[in-house]
Amino acid sequence: MRITFLILLLNSLFFTQIVSAVSEDVKLKGALLKAMKTHDTQMVEAIANGGYEVIDRDDVLQERIYNYLEDERLRKIAAQKKIKADALAKQKAKEQAKLDAIAAKKAAEKKLKTDAIAKDKAAVTAAAAAVTAKKAAEAKKKKDALAAKKRAKKQAAAKEKAKKDAAARETARKKAAADKKRRDAIAAKKAKDKKAQQAKAAQKKRQQAAAAKKKTPKKQVKAKKVAPKKVTAPTKVVPKAVVAAPVAAAAIPLTISDNKLVGTWKQVSSEKVITLVIEKDASFSLEQVEDDGTLTILGTWKSEENILMLSIKKVQRNVHTRETNIHRIYKVERLSKHRLVLRDKRNRIAYDLKR
Repeated sequence: MRITFLILLLNSLFFTQIVSAVSEDVKLKGALLKAMKTHDTQMVEAIANGGYEVIDRDDVLQERIYNYLEDERLRKIAAQKKIKADALAKQKAKEQAKLDAIAAKKAAEKKLKTDAIAKDKAAVTAAAAAVTAKKAAEAKKKKDALAAKKRAKKQAAAKEKAKKDAAARETARKKAAADKKRRDAIAAKKAKDKKAQQAKAAQKKRQQAAAAKKKTPKKQVKAKKVAPKKVTAPTKVVPKAVVAAPVAAAAIPLTISDNKLVGTWKQVSSEKVITLVIEKDASFSLEQVEDDGTLTILGTWKSEENILMLSIKKVQRNVHTRETNIHRIYKVERLSKHRLVLRDKRNRIAYDLKR
């Protein structure tokens, strides 16, 4: 009985040891796998090199440990390469930053120089423009002064002419009045003398009649036979022949020729000079030069019978120009080789041009 109990006790102890050993192996493998999972290489190497039989006899686990350590070695090498590459990239970035800073500094210095040069050029250009504007202003002032002087001279001449014309008219009026007064005086004197002569003749006739009456006795006085006055037939007044105005021939509209129109025409007077240029391509230009400036008109033309139509597209007065669209119609009163006369809508002579 006691022997059986001992055998059972030994079996129980042996089984307990076996179970305990199995439990330790499981824990050891679990720790190894956990270390692999967490990349705890030191723990993996400690367990792998610890001389644990359960580890050393497990070929699959040994292969796994080998692969893990090889992967870790490669990863470590890659990490070291990455660290070196990062350090090198950092160094390159630092050097590039230095180069960029140097380039930026040079660019800033170049920009400052360029801006300074541009500023100097702008100052020179502005100074030149100011000089040009000053010269132009002086030239304009001189021109305006000359034009004003001409206008003043012209106005003075016009005033002097008007004064002379007024004086001449007054002299002519006074002379005409004096001549009329003298003629009236002469006519009055003649009428007075004639009246006096008629009165004297009548008085003499009366005296002669009175003297003759005294000499002739009353008995012998014979009735004076009064001879009847000779009645003259009234002169028939023949009315002046009324000269009938010549009947104008039926008005035949003048048909103008474009070939005669084409060319350069001029109208020169003391106030202005007009130049009309008519081109074959249906364009025209009219320039009117006066003391105060020049007026230039550009456009196109066309003719129909005795009508000349001008379509004005551009008007320029000295330096001022504007676009327009104005139509003017003129009646051609005369067109010859050397003369062109145009009338406006009011039948006034607008242009009397020659060439």
